Amino acid sequence: MRLPMFTALLLGVAGIANADAPQVPSEAPYIVLSENHDEPNGYGFCIDTYGAGQSDLLQTHSCKPPSEGEPRSYEGNDTRFEYNTDTMQVVSYPFDGFCMQALIATGKSEFALLECSDHPRQKFVYNDTDQTLRLNEDQASCVAVAAETVPAGPWVKRPLTLETCDEVDASLKQWSVVSE
Repeated sequence: MRLPMFTALLLGVAGIANADAPQVPSEAPYIVLSENHDEPNGYGFCIDTYGAGQSDLLQTHSCKPPSEGEPRSYEGNDTRFEYNTDTMQVVSYPFDGFCMQALIATGKSEFALLECSDHPRQKFVYNDTDQTLRLNEDQASCVAVAAETVPAGPWVKRPLTLETCDEVDASLKQWSVVSE
């Protein structure tokens, strides 16, 4: 009698743990926060350009469903990024030749989408073990998201931040990198 009840309890706990994983509708490649948090569709938060289409600034945004027949440069693909292990860069899928770069000022950090270069703040280390994306020049700094979700039309978003890895909750700094 106890074994079936214990098994049911374990299955219930496993179901709860899996319920937090995003169900990303986008085609690969994409980089998504490993936990869904409060994205209302269950799609998760993908790295994204600010606003529709190409933009100078980056954020996270509800991962978007694919649009059949649209070209690679279609603005709806702006939540699709890939991690290039050879160059250590987070590269835009729709906007050829553009990469994520950390912009750091005293007390503030943002991320931009700039032409790919050898700039040290375009170099990131993705750690499969702890699922962090760390700035290569300062591996104590992790790419993270703000704790609060903000409405974004029919979707939601969260600002991207650069945080001291040891000082930010794991669920705000763990990423799943999904390749083509």
